[in-house]
Amino acid sequence: MHLSQLRLSNFRSFAEELVFFERRLTVLVGENNGGKSNLIDAIRLISSPLSGRRELYCEQTDIRFGTISRSFTIQATFDELAPPQQGRLISATTDDTLSTACFGLTYDAAGKQSHIRPNLWAGRFKAPPEPGAHEMIRHVYLPPLRDAKHALASGNPTRIHALLHHFLGDRDPNEIARNLARTSDDQILTDVDLAVAGGLDILTTGVRRQNASLGFNTDEKLIDIARDLRFKLADHGITPEDLQYSGHGFANLLYIATIAVELEKTDNAELTTFLVEEPEAHLHPQLQAAVLNFLEERAEQSLNPKKDQNAPAGHLQVIVATHSPNLSAWVPSKNLVFVRSVAPASDAIDDTGQEGSGQSEYPEAPQATTAPRAESRCIPLSRLDLSDPERRKIDRYLDVTKSALLFGGRVLLVEGIAEALLLPVIAKHHVLKDKPAAFRIFRSAVFVPIDGVDFTPYAKALLSPFNNVRIADRLVIITDGDKHTVEAGKPLPGVNRKTALDTLAADRNASDVLDVFVNTYSLETELVAAGNAACLKAVYLILHPQSEDKWDEAVAKSGDDRAQAIQDLFKTTPKGDFAQLLAEKVAVSQAFIVPDYIRQAIEALVK
Repeated sequence: MHLSQLRLSNFRSFAEELVFFERRLTVLVGENNGGKSNLIDAIRLISSPLSGRRELYCEQTDIRFGTISRSFTIQATFDELAPPQQGRLISATTDDTLSTACFGLTYDAAGKQSHIRPNLWAGRFKAPPEPGAHEMIRHVYLPPLRDAKHALASGNPTRIHALLHHFLGDRDPNEIARNLARTSDDQILTDVDLAVAGGLDILTTGVRRQNASLGFNTDEKLIDIARDLRFKLADHGITPEDLQYSGHGFANLLYIATIAVELEKTDNAELTTFLVEEPEAHLHPQLQAAVLNFLEERAEQSLNPKKDQNAPAGHLQVIVATHSPNLSAWVPSKNLVFVRSVAPASDAIDDTGQEGSGQSEYPEAPQATTAPRAESRCIPLSRLDLSDPERRKIDRYLDVTKSALLFGGRVLLVEGIAEALLLPVIAKHHVLKDKPAAFRIFRSAVFVPIDGVDFTPYAKALLSPFNNVRIADRLVIITDGDKHTVEAGKPLPGVNRKTALDTLAADRNASDVLDVFVNTYSLETELVAAGNAACLKAVYLILHPQSEDKWDEAVAKSGDDRAQAIQDLFKTTPKGDFAQLLAEKVAVSQAFIVPDYIRQAIEALVK
């Protein structure tokens, strides 16, 4: 059993949206203010906290801004119910197969000022669920921007108190508190008592004499004990010290570990969703990988069959919201859901890709009384139109650099590292030199060297519309014409690639989103042809100081022969090193001439 879909109506940044989740792990990625946290909170509202301590409640501010309707609805659908679950959740099932269940929550503030109770319903008839059924769906929440040191420190009993309660079992918390109570029999306390008693006796004689003693609270509750307990931490093999001496990263891991203890109670529920926001907080990439692996292992272990087949299944489903390209790169693309903010529906794209239709997938959607804010949309990469080979290619190449394309609306795809290194320098010091606003837009774009010429899988993923939205706002691709590799009169390989990409975009009604720029030969040849031979020669001789004649001979040729000769020069030249050195010269050269196709690509990216 797992959460498969979440339908949101009029909830915060979501107008009408259907979000899909994978069985074990789903990673929500995308820009800031895209709606990832709102998704997490919707799951927190529709399910019960595993600890029993609810920290989030429905409020009128959860209703989407600018709409006539004064209500919102959250509906969660759960698939793959096992026979015992079908029996326990029968009031929530949606059809006669009993394989799917749903729970819904409707919050209606129409005509009310306060004391609004949300209506919880279940199943196909939207009736109240049977007692105990809804409590079979739980969640554990790990918040973002957490201050682990503060949360675990003395004086803040929340986490430690939760842990003590977790291990209470059938024991009386007051008995535990008495057993942990501090003693007051040290001589220093007696000395203090005697010293204070003299003055107190004088002050109260003739009124109402008082007697005082210094000691610990004799009626301490468990939360009082928790307030004074504190975690300590150190490298393995070293005596732990106060958290103030530990770094934020490892303190954060300790905090995550205390939250994870609650997951041991998942056996009491059919399904528990572990909701994690920004697991990368304060963690370098290796620790981020450790956290992700920990979460995946917990989800996988929960699927092991239980000895008692009639007991709750105890399944765990992990849902992560992150800004980290590291985390998004380490999971298969099918586990990623891209969340972004788009203009209101009138400016969106319908499911056929047509822009500006203004038609919602849900005809009952309320009309706004004032201009509504931008709305959140979700794209599950598992549902994009990608063939298995294309998906495998994306999974192989969606490394840390390339996964950044999921965090920006403007994307520039190039063949290799040389273009990726040179274009920002050319844009800053030449094409956009006197256009600071345009350059800021340029720098906010994502640069992706794909290490080849197969742009199709990436273009498909970025341009394919899903639920009225696509990942890319603008996609610019630069590819080499490679004229020197084909016979005279034959179409250039780069032109063929452009034709195929333009056709792909047209099929997805994204022609106005995509621009493909093709040179005639290759980057180095085009830079020479534009009038930069002296600049490139100086860099080439830094790497090959004994090859001046070889360079001059190659550049002296013309047309296809020169292009091939220059390509031969770079067969033994590390392109990354060459591009780094060339970028330094381009940054300070007033005489550098930008090839037209590069200028056009940079201008297209920022338009």
